[in-house]
Amino acid sequence: PVYNAAEFLEEAVASIRGQTYTRWELLCSDDGSTDCSVALLENLVATDGRIRLLRGAPHRGVAAACNDALLLARGELVARMDADDVSYPERFEREAAYLRSHPAVVAVGGQVEIVDRAGKLLGQKRFPTGPEASRRMMFRSLAVQQGAMMVNRARLPPDFVWYTPGATTAEEVELLFRLLQHGQLANIGETVLKYRMHGNNVSLRNPKRAFALTLKARVKAVRAYGYRPTLAGLLVTGAQAVAVGLLPGRWVYPVYAFLRGISGAGGGQRARPSTTLLAVAQEEAVK
Repeated sequence: PVYNAAEFLEEAVASIRGQTYTRWELLCSDDGSTDCSVALLENLVATDGRIRLLRGAPHRGVAAACNDALLLARGELVARMDADDVSYPERFEREAAYLRSHPAVVAVGGQVEIVDRAGKLLGQKRFPTGPEASRRMMFRSLAVQQGAMMVNRARLPPDFVWYTPGATTAEEVELLFRLLQHGQLANIGETVLKYRMHGNNVSLRNPKRAFALTLKARVKAVRAYGYRPTLAGLLVTGAQAVAVGLLPGRWVYPVYAFLRGISGAGGGQRARPSTTLLAVAQEEAVK
């Protein structure tokens, strides 16, 4: 999905063109951008026939942009990335190999670096590699970074619902719970993505709303999808709800970033370079 991403778009696309796994198509789904994103994409399409531009207008949100692309995607494996992130060159090759050797896994991600606007390292997000640890983690934090995820569509029914229409943030939470109905979630141990933090991240504009939508998706997972949270998951979710309710909105993400080991990435402010902190996966902290 692309929305006013001109500042980062060329680097994001270059990271796909530089993949060691070369049999790919790149669907860039524009969501009514008002900057020069479309012009940049038109130039890129002219230089590489594997890149396809989908134009959407007016601005409808990330869920609609993603769904448009997924309807046209031809590959059995689908990798997701945002237009301001950067994939490591061996990401596709490693994730595709993992899915081939683990047929019970429906979606695989990897480890993630957090970078600032200029690409300088801020920290790392560590994710569990095993399917059971990933399943347990889902009720208190995302077990797979959406932008680092590859999905095996062979495990999904033809009528699978990807993103809830109209969703503008936290859209991936319910998607991951839906994917769990059709297979396991997992991560490889290698770093596969640079996730960029800057003042325009959608999830940072209204963190209280983002958490409210996340909580709604967790409750729906229990009621509609048969997900069974652990006691630790219930306790952490309850603590999160209290903390988000009490904290001023501008403090929600900085507190989360501190606990997650991400330094210098406060919401609404330009991220500042800092000493790298390695975050321990949350499920280890609450075992």
